[in-house]
Amino acid sequence: MKKLYLMIFILITGSVLMACSEETETAETEEAAIIQVTNSSARQITSIELKLYQNDMVQASPTAMNADESLIVMGETLDFEILTQDINFDEPVIIEAIAMIDGVEESAGKTAPMELSQGENYRFELARDPEMQFREVQEN
Repeated sequence: MKKLYLMIFILITGSVLMACSEETETAETEEAAIIQVTNSSARQITSIELKLYQNDMVQASPTAMNADESLIVMGETLDFEILTQDINFDEPVIIEAIAMIDGVEESAGKTAPMELSQGENYRFELARDPEMQFREVQEN
């Protein structure tokens, strides 16, 4: 009988812990803004860094690359998750994209000041015409 109670206790505890972890993941996603950056150039990029400026200071600078360390080729998209602890969502932000190409950091430019909202997705591209440019993708 004790084994039955122990098994029931373990099952209930496990269910409660799983439910709590799912709620935490959902809450974190809702508190974040997602910035998607697509390589629309013919350049092969090693990594992409986003510098987020507020009040003329870098508040966050996440960097992303392919998990297998392969080059980011034309058409590939990387996601950056910007959390409430990274920036103040109540203030405008300027985003600068920096691409690592052949071991050299190349700035693709900055956005105009913009508002980011929690739970929203923002799409940008790195294009080359003829210089590297960082620009927002306009929805049709």
